Amino acid sequence: MEGQGFQGAEDRKKIALDYFRSKGLLERAREVLKHLSAAKKTFLIYPPHHEMCLQAVSQFMEAFSAYLRWGKEFSLRVIGEEFFFEERLLARESVLYYPLLNELREKEVGGITLLPGLDGAEFSDFIQLLNLGWDEIAEAGGLPALLEAKGAAHVLLDKPGTWEEKPRQLRELASAREEYFEAVDVIRELVEQVASRKRLSLNKANRVVGMILNRVGENRSAVLGLATIKSYDEYTSFHSVNVLILSLALGSMLPLDRNALMILGTGALLHDLGKVTIPQNILNKKGPLTRREWELMRQHPVRGADILLAQPGVHPLSVTVAYEHHARYDLSGYPAISGKDHISLFSRIVQVVDVFDAMTSARPYQGARTPDHAIRVLVKGMGNAFDPLLVKIFVDMMGLYPVGTLVRLRGGELGVVYEQAEGEAASPRVKIIRDCEGREVEPYLVDVARLREEAGGDDREVVESVLPEKVAVDPLDYL
Repeated sequence: MEGQGFQGAEDRKKIALDYFRSKGLLERAREVLKHLSAAKKTFLIYPPHHEMCLQAVSQFMEAFSAYLRWGKEFSLRVIGEEFFFEERLLARESVLYYPLLNELREKEVGGITLLPGLDGAEFSDFIQLLNLGWDEIAEAGGLPALLEAKGAAHVLLDKPGTWEEKPRQLRELASAREEYFEAVDVIRELVEQVASRKRLSLNKANRVVGMILNRVGENRSAVLGLATIKSYDEYTSFHSVNVLILSLALGSMLPLDRNALMILGTGALLHDLGKVTIPQNILNKKGPLTRREWELMRQHPVRGADILLAQPGVHPLSVTVAYEHHARYDLSGYPAISGKDHISLFSRIVQVVDVFDAMTSARPYQGARTPDHAIRVLVKGMGNAFDPLLVKIFVDMMGLYPVGTLVRLRGGELGVVYEQAEGEAASPRVKIIRDCEGREVEPYLVDVARLREEAGGDDREVVESVLPEKVAVDPLDYL
């Protein structure tokens, strides 16, 4: 196989710079939203020229100026009951600043764009108009008309629903879980087609990839919870869908457009099709493989690539993923690859998540490892087995205890990791499901980092992860 795209030190440097720029931009966007909300509250209490209002405007302008050093304009979107910055869900801010979000919805604002050139006086006018009663706003023809009358040229407002591809009710009609099992059904069909040497239903595969990609765009954290679904009896099918989910989630953290993510997703979904050609007694053998059996097992990436090459319409990079996903970052894996320094970017993404999901799944020859154990294996292999930058981004996304991990807190409570806390890899938000005595309780959320900070101690600190089968719990029931 020839190396294709995304190679070289300059490419890796650009990816790293784009990632950290994106992360820095998001942090500053959160600061802008924080001070916008604070200013609105302050203007409700004090008159516009009061010292407190002037200070609130000054703090906002300082945050906005810091943002403009990273981005060209600030665009906040209101979709349903959630804030989005560009394509990123601001889950925590949607809760913290819910009064602002709710008022924007009530006053028929679907998005706010703040342009360079905005000054303190114009921002002050905007906040004062936003604080007007609904009747007064409606009588004037809406907030956009009021802004125009004020001559505010650097504040643009969108109508409700502008950023929704389709009504929220329709978007949620088919549950994410149903879509997951639909994807499993498609993989089952593709496996049967490979076994019977029929042409693959690639249109169905592409539809599944697009469907999961939409879910990732709507709420990455919720979709990550689906990757906790496992099947001992149908490992290949469920593993392929989990690798698809995790690859798209990781890929969405990089500066990749939708077309690139679709190519990545197709390669991720189909990366293990070559295993269909390996005898089941080898795939499911509980003991060590013989030398001959291991030689056969090592052929599945090449066979998978050959299968995809025979299908018209499969992008070469998707084929490359099937061929390279066991080659390792330092090219010490299989098959042997020469003529380039590293495997392709998409192969490196799939390799990271492939190992993570494989380690956290029960197999005939090994038990499932806990997610935090798998994360530590990835970190240990940085620079050798795995791309160090991608592992860093993966850990940032997943946390030390990924969404869906069953954990025990220092106080003895049992809970399911529900959401990651920004900048707190070891202290996620946890949904408590059993008390310290092991009794079931009405599930409730605990912010581990916040409670530890407030208490000045570590009574709520996560002390260990727990395999779900050991306590007869399905984490997905609580996500």
